[in-house]
Amino acid sequence: MPLMNKKVLALIPARRGSKGLPGKNLRKVGANNLVELAIRAAQGVSEIDQVFLSSDCDQVLSIGKNFGVTCIERPSHLASDDALASDVVGHFISLLDDATLSEDPFIVYLQPTSPLRTASHILQALESLEQRKGNSLISVCELDYSPFKSFTLDAEGKLLSLFDENLSNHSRQALPTVYLPNGAIYVFKVSDFQRKKGFPNNGSIPFVMSAKDSLDIDSEEDLKAAEQLWVKRYGRV
Repeated sequence: MPLMNKKVLALIPARRGSKGLPGKNLRKVGANNLVELAIRAAQGVSEIDQVFLSSDCDQVLSIGKNFGVTCIERPSHLASDDALASDVVGHFISLLDDATLSEDPFIVYLQPTSPLRTASHILQALESLEQRKGNSLISVCELDYSPFKSFTLDAEGKLLSLFDENLSNHSRQALPTVYLPNGAIYVFKVSDFQRKKGFPNNGSIPFVMSAKDSLDIDSEEDLKAAEQLWVKRYGRV
């Protein structure tokens, strides 16, 4: 059953470049590279009607074609280090036909850099959104350190509480629990994205994931940590 009787489209963004980890999206965790893991996760969710892959890399697009997903050749200006995720989504939406746009589908945005996000996570997230009748959802993890105890610097280079100074004196247990988007799952309606001119954040349903499942690949160290977790859970396969 489609989410709230709407079409559900998965979008996987996988550009060629990466400053922190060259060829990042083609690096492997377990037997599959990050692009393949993202595609497998999306294709494992029956609620997703169609999977799209956006990339400027021929090798990535070839992988997508082998998996039978719909491939989008991303323009070079949307594949630079300065390109925003919202620009990539906007480009994707601009390519949708009028019939699809008229249905105001949900987009499930799945970054390949979250290799421990599974089809089960995505399904649970969609079920949570359905149950709570929400319009958008963001996967998050709980922060260990409270930003309410954080400081910035004033014009004289002196410490200035980021929030109310009294909060910096509270115990961590007395402060509100704080969550950080982990980059694994974003779900939103096309119309909300267009209205906000970006990802809808405030008012989104949270999908809380563990710190381990939230691991985001941005360095060799992250990749090694992901491999260790993968082997621990699934073995060498």
